[in-house]
Amino acid sequence: MKSFLGFFKSGEISGIKDRVSKLEEAIERVLEKRADEFVSRAERKVVNQNPNSSRINVRFRGYETAILNIKNIGYNIGKALYDARKDKPARGPEVIELKSKLCTQDDIESDWVNFWCQEIRSAPIYHRKVWELCYIAQAIYNSGKLKPGMKGLVFGCGDEPLPSLFAKYGCSVVATDLSPAEASDKGWVDTNQHASGLDLIRKPGICPNTDDLNRISLEYVDMTDIPHRYHGEFDFCWSACAFEHLGSIAKGLDFVENSLKCLKPGGIAVHTTEYNMIEDGETIDNWPTVLFQKRHIVDFIARIRAGGYHVADLDLHPGDKILDGFVDLPPWSLLPTRMSHEGEGDVAHLKLSVDGFPCTSLGLIISKPVK
Repeated sequence: MKSFLGFFKSGEISGIKDRVSKLEEAIERVLEKRADEFVSRAERKVVNQNPNSSRINVRFRGYETAILNIKNIGYNIGKALYDARKDKPARGPEVIELKSKLCTQDDIESDWVNFWCQEIRSAPIYHRKVWELCYIAQAIYNSGKLKPGMKGLVFGCGDEPLPSLFAKYGCSVVATDLSPAEASDKGWVDTNQHASGLDLIRKPGICPNTDDLNRISLEYVDMTDIPHRYHGEFDFCWSACAFEHLGSIAKGLDFVENSLKCLKPGGIAVHTTEYNMIEDGETIDNWPTVLFQKRHIVDFIARIRAGGYHVADLDLHPGDKILDGFVDLPPWSLLPTRMSHEGEGDVAHLKLSVDGFPCTSLGLIISKPVK
């Protein structure tokens, strides 16, 4: 009798639980579909050529206009602040203290960002991507590696300007990106974020000397499978907002750790990524774009330091100026057309909403011990 009851509990009850679980999942999918259909009908502004007067439509019909108003206010603040300093002469480069840190308005208004923006032919607008490029350049300059004879490696480079900048300073650079087929599958080609050829990476407007530009090479590399031939070959390596796209938080952090194997003794790695400013609770993981939180970064730094690497002190203060508190909202198609590298500064995009989470860019600076 006992063995029969034991079989019933371990077999039948387990099977019932599985069926109930599958039924719950099916019901949830149906409810989600019905909810989407309801919202789709409710958000229509016009029904039979008359205003949609449903309660939910009346409540939220101004939502899109409200977003436009918010973006307009923020961008005009950004433009006014930019206009007040756009003629400021560039000074530098200078060695400064730079921590592992978040993107801030203070940084954008600093001499070091202004200098590197001039070097990469970018307007020093209030955009986190501008900050990332300048942060990486400043960190590598601080390390003393930005000089003739040094060798750099970039992961997921797309068409960024840094390989040409570093070639101008006398470095050789191996630029890497996904293979064209993989990049196309992931949508990077359609959004012009893939290095499809050397002509996109070698930028004579930044580095006029052809011989210097010829020190840039291009190889197709999967960031989750760094070739062993790279180990110990480079004085510095970097990536700009790339490792959050590797499929999970764990894979992203594993990449950063594995990238350190490419460094020579005394080399430096600089990586930037998406940072969820809500430090506790849920975040996005196991998705094409993941969002790192404080706990992930703190634990990772402890892990890396335990391996003998030096990590620049971590500063997670988001800044306290007006644009540090402005979280830009999608749709990004509403960004001003002048928000190019030759833009006029009408943008406020230091912080942004990613899948509903307030985010910004985080930079990490990691040095390999000399011995």
